[in-house]
Amino acid sequence: MRKIDIPVKSALVITDRITRKYLTKVDIAEGVLVVCDGMTTLTDARYFSAAKNTLEKVGVNAVLYKGFETLKSFLKSLNIKTLLVDYTTTTVKEYNEYFSLGYKVKDSSKILNESIAIKTPVELEKIKKACKITQKAYHTAIKQVKLGMTEIELKEIIENLYFELGADGVAFDTIVAFGANGAVPHHETGQTKLSNDTPILIDMGCTVDGFCSDLTRTAFFGTPSERFLTCYNAVLNANLLAEQKISVGMSARQADAIARNHLKEYKLDKYFTHSLGHGLGLNIHEYPTLSKKRGYKLKKDTVFTVEPGVYLDGEFGIRIEDSVLLTETGVERLFDDDKKLIIL
Repeated sequence: MRKIDIPVKSALVITDRITRKYLTKVDIAEGVLVVCDGMTTLTDARYFSAAKNTLEKVGVNAVLYKGFETLKSFLKSLNIKTLLVDYTTTTVKEYNEYFSLGYKVKDSSKILNESIAIKTPVELEKIKKACKITQKAYHTAIKQVKLGMTEIELKEIIENLYFELGADGVAFDTIVAFGANGAVPHHETGQTKLSNDTPILIDMGCTVDGFCSDLTRTAFFGTPSERFLTCYNAVLNANLLAEQKISVGMSARQADAIARNHLKEYKLDKYFTHSLGHGLGLNIHEYPTLSKKRGYKLKKDTVFTVEPGVYLDGEFGIRIEDSVLLTETGVERLFDDDKKLIIL
């Protein structure tokens, strides 16, 4: 179980499936997790029998859930005054139900974010395995690129490779963007065909036991222009510089500025239209966000992406993204390729 420190006379109530898995290490499709001097999961008859034994093995109590009255009765037995709920995942209906019970209702998202951001050794091993599979899939797939193939065809090659290599899922909808499509950071992979002298941007990730990887690489099919090479090297150096300098205790804003200021030297910073990175784990996007708007400090054993990019509308986009682990000595890349431009 994950340890959560909560105030006296309070109970933490979680309905979100991923958060429940983070806290208990057990994945149950439907249920309510209550944390107060221990953990208890309330789940209905569809899951109770199977879940009970699994939960009890990790020290989590199981209660048969027969409706909201079950939760109401259980909370009453705890002699609490405050309910802590995650405002980012709690529905209006759930909030109103909790409020109707007469408790003070407070937001727990900060407590949860900071706890979940620190990955356990077991969680790290799963993320690292997903990263290893993703890198192998990319370098295998890129060798199969050919003139006239569509973005969707390359996407299908990548996602089939995930499962061949041992992944259990796709972390997000794979982005394959040819040419000017790469200037749209979240381009929707489509039927665009690959032509000569065209950049290829691929944003991809798989899962291992639900834990995500995230990698973006930009390659080139044909002969790149000097303008493209200049932009590529600027983005690559921004990526390398950030990974070299990010450290424990640095603010998210300072981390973002490392890459952004480097791109500014090339007058490319205005084309860097998103934050430097985001946390990842069971969610592909989670706390912390490495943004110029965020002042919180980066902590040891957090996993996040480092992904500077330059997007020139109507021309091309370049993004180079690693998933990394922050250690006492700095950033540990979870990929080991050299990120030099691959020219096909």
